Amino acid sequence: EEGGERRRQAPPPQQREEPKVAQPSRKERSASGEKGDLEKLATQARTESFKENPPASHTAPQKRPNPDEKPFSMDELNLDKNLKSFLMSPCPKRAGVIQCYIKRNKSGTQKLYPTYSIFLKEGDRFLMTSKRRPNNKTSNYLISMEMNDHNRNSTNYLGKVRANFVGTEFQIYDSGINYKDAAGGQEQIRQELGCVLYASNVLGSRGPRKMQVCINKVDEHKGMVQWQPRQKDAEMLSLFKNKDEFGMKNLVSLINKPPRWNDQVGAYVLNFNGRVTMASVKNFQLVDQFDHDTIILQFGRVAKDEFTCDFQWPITPFQAFAITLSSFDSKIACD
Repeated sequence: EEGGERRRQAPPPQQREEPKVAQPSRKERSASGEKGDLEKLATQARTESFKENPPASHTAPQKRPNPDEKPFSMDELNLDKNLKSFLMSPCPKRAGVIQCYIKRNKSGTQKLYPTYSIFLKEGDRFLMTSKRRPNNKTSNYLISMEMNDHNRNSTNYLGKVRANFVGTEFQIYDSGINYKDAAGGQEQIRQELGCVLYASNVLGSRGPRKMQVCINKVDEHKGMVQWQPRQKDAEMLSLFKNKDEFGMKNLVSLINKPPRWNDQVGAYVLNFNGRVTMASVKNFQLVDQFDHDTIILQFGRVAKDEFTCDFQWPITPFQAFAITLSSFDSKIACD
């Protein structure tokens, strides 16, 4: 007792009863275990079928940065004289991530066939423009390095992106001609510069698109691997889809970084480090299948008709723009 009163003791906390769950029989446990094992084996088999042995460039020790090396400046590229070379060559490693933005114009007569223009963030410099060509059975985007010039016979024509009928496969070409139309080998056969595969969404499930992308392998000393097939089964798309051993040795295989579901916003989200501000099924980040930490290309919406596009070595600005055009295109089998 203290102060003439007896302290009341708090009642002991009530034990919370866990809800009872019916226990499965021995036979059911056995069947469930076998099913789980089979699912694990199937998942492992699918994973292993896509994986390859990492190339030496991914396992070799990385070079330490030179502290005496000057920071990269876009002025070094002299884009007034070397614009085409910059657009069609792998980004300089020293440049790191090159930040750009894309504007879409679908006003007035361009509603059915919008134009897309990409600019450097630094200085708002125009780089390329593209427009879907009318009267084609499949989507076909011509890419030019001159604003409002969408003439295939122009010297500003850089190449194109062509889709299949349902919009799940895209092939990227330079300005050369189709090998089927070459006569006597005098004309410049077009070079393949990449392809994009979108997974078909036959079940109509919600979620981001799944992409697989390949571009030409780049050697720091020899440059980009030239890819000029003269028959169907030697095309980049065929070899990439079949995971051909020779083809994969000469390609860089990229996948879209899987986003995570966020309950607070009720959507799939990726960390774009402030460069993307609006949710869209078009948003994506491409990473090497062996290195998910290094983003080679990221693309996302910041306004109704404005998008950011950031990329780095080994991709070229032309390839980066072409891949983003595939995301703009409507996809019967994906959406």
